Amino acid sequence: MIDPKRVLRALAEHWPLLEPLCERFDSGTLSLVELRYQLAAQLPAGTPTDITALLDQWIRLDILVPVAKSPNRFELNAQIHDFLAYLRREHRLGLCLEIEAYLRHLERLAGHIQDAFDIRDGNDLARQLRLLDMRVRDVLKKLDNDEQALVAVAERAKTSDRQIPLRQRYAEVLATWDEYVEPMIQLVAADGAFEQGVHRVEQVLLHLLGEQQRLGQLVDDDLLLRTHARILEMQTSAQLTLRRARELLLPLREEARRHNAVTRGAALALASIRKKGLDAVPQASLALFTRPQSTFLGSASQVEAYVYALARFQPKPARFPKATGKRRADAAHAPRTAREMLERCERSLPLPDLMAWLLEQEPEGATDELLYWFSRLSRDSRFQRERLPRSDYLTREHHVSLASYALLKTP
Repeated sequence: MIDPKRVLRALAEHWPLLEPLCERFDSGTLSLVELRYQLAAQLPAGTPTDITALLDQWIRLDILVPVAKSPNRFELNAQIHDFLAYLRREHRLGLCLEIEAYLRHLERLAGHIQDAFDIRDGNDLARQLRLLDMRVRDVLKKLDNDEQALVAVAERAKTSDRQIPLRQRYAEVLATWDEYVEPMIQLVAADGAFEQGVHRVEQVLLHLLGEQQRLGQLVDDDLLLRTHARILEMQTSAQLTLRRARELLLPLREEARRHNAVTRGAALALASIRKKGLDAVPQASLALFTRPQSTFLGSASQVEAYVYALARFQPKPARFPKATGKRRADAAHAPRTAREMLERCERSLPLPDLMAWLLEQEPEGATDELLYWFSRLSRDSRFQRERLPRSDYLTREHHVSLASYALLKTP
């Protein structure tokens, strides 16, 4: 066993030397020559003997471990690396499958808890509940780490070099969306594995609480209640993490997709213009390559021409009809009111076919207006209706197939 005090003392004492090496180890391993070179640059007054003693100390404490099948290359111990990443507030995005594996383990632990309660084994029940509580905390820790890692992904995409093409700048965003966010959406959905697993574990704990009140306590109720509360916290945390991920990455993903679509369309259009000339591009597509005048002023000559045209603008004279002219017979009438239509329908009762009557009354009416009056009149309480077989009706605009009504006056 390695003395933890010696490891912590070495980390605290050599932190200025280890922190720069963490960034190098993030991207790969280092050979013994590279390690000596890095330490010599940070310790200008150190002799080769001092550097060798320092490296031997780190290797003895398992801070540095040799790479498998490459004894001359070293990397940071995985646990030490994670600890240093936590101290440096660095977060690495994990896999969504890890959460699903945790959920399967939680369901198995819930089954063990139920078995221990059935055989009235209090010690095993308490042990399984502690394991369940530890695994739920692991999930909470992972969700918090993933959320911070998603923030880092979005920040790197926003602050990267603008000279790099957009698809390269947002490559990490697109990969994160496909590999983490999309599976997470399916996992945390209402009918997904996360909700179902949490529901099963929650039901086991609630059942135990009720049975303990009926049969007597095997474990403290506070342990059950604390574990149940932590499971609900895990459920809420998963939903909040997913919402945060969508808020951060969805705008960047949509921007990349729009940029790709525009770039692809522009490339196709330019290729067609090079081969066949400007006439090869449809005229309707040319508007995509211009900006509206309301948001783009253009060059100085364009602004001058625009203002010149405004200064000499002359509206067309309005032509009013003569006082002696006759009005057109087919002038548009005012829209029918509900009261007017109800009164006309009452005067025409009984109606053998409501839709046919509406077509007679409004032969030039729009289809949506006729259907509105059909629905309004057929549902009115002052009429007694009888369903008719489905028939075809021809309006001014459409061919309509529906089952009309025969209207009678309510006795």
